[in-house]
Amino acid sequence: MKIRNNSQFQTTNTLSFKERNFNSHDNSHCRTFLQKISNKWPQRAQVKKQEPDAKFDPTLKDFRVDLLPFKNHPRFLEASEEVQNKILSCGWLAYNDKTIGIELKIVVPACSDIIYKNVPGTEDDISQKIAIETLTDEAFHVLLVNNACSITRKQRGLESLRLPDFNLVIKMRQEQDRWSEDWQKIIVQLVTAIVSEVFISDYLKLLAEDSTIQPFNRLTVDMHRRDEMAHSPIFKNLAKLVYSKLTKEQKEFFMDMLPKPVNWFANIELGVWEAMLAQIGFPHTKEVIGDCARDNEVNLMRIDYNGVTKLAEELGILDSQRGLDSFAQANLLN
Repeated sequence: MKIRNNSQFQTTNTLSFKERNFNSHDNSHCRTFLQKISNKWPQRAQVKKQEPDAKFDPTLKDFRVDLLPFKNHPRFLEASEEVQNKILSCGWLAYNDKTIGIELKIVVPACSDIIYKNVPGTEDDISQKIAIETLTDEAFHVLLVNNACSITRKQRGLESLRLPDFNLVIKMRQEQDRWSEDWQKIIVQLVTAIVSEVFISDYLKLLAEDSTIQPFNRLTVDMHRRDEMAHSPIFKNLAKLVYSKLTKEQKEFFMDMLPKPVNWFANIELGVWEAMLAQIGFPHTKEVIGDCARDNEVNLMRIDYNGVTKLAEELGILDSQRGLDSFAQANLLN
């Protein structure tokens, strides 16, 4: 994302609907919290640790079967063990490629906007510092998972496998393209990063704690997750700092956008799976993908989005009819 002029954001606290105002005490609390997280960065950051030390065991699976969108499909179940294992290896590569996409195409640009002081409410020293520390974390995560993928590709004969962009990235960019103002594009990027960082530690948890899969894979995910457990509260507090400095129009746009990435994240990425299955020569690709698409391509049941709705409550978004309508339209209100 190109550097944008911060003058696009004209800040005010004048509101015409019921909404919690973040006063200087609230912002001070957020910055104190961020300072505490930043102070722990030298001890917590995985970039300062040794990379996983585990040998590749060719007899172990690379991925969990229950994370496949077609895990119960008869065509998958009737496939030979060799084919099933190759599909699981594809799942591991896709899992990491999505991680790299989240880091490089969603979170890094959002951090860059903060560092270039294009985002209101984050021009202070601690917000700047923690954005830079997060950027450092994300660069290391890309190195970490890229190394893991390289090992899997060589060991499983998948060097030529190529993956398309993930739905999460595609939808974010399509949403940005709908809007003409730079501040609108920045907010779309920011809320996608917020939602991604709220979700990603849970996204990583299943593999990080699974002793039945490739140990190198598990340790790689575990290292990543240790950083992401800090990133979730970082982005929640940054969201509060930003939201408190937006105009009424910008706040309304923010509340319209915030729930959208939840559905983008919940997509089971059938386009990526179709590309991978076709490349490894799986003979029932079209049938399996078609059946999955008919079942439910966006599955909110597979993710816990309470963190996002709680953030919306804390921001006062769900105190307004517009905010309630926005979350209801995204099917995020029970």
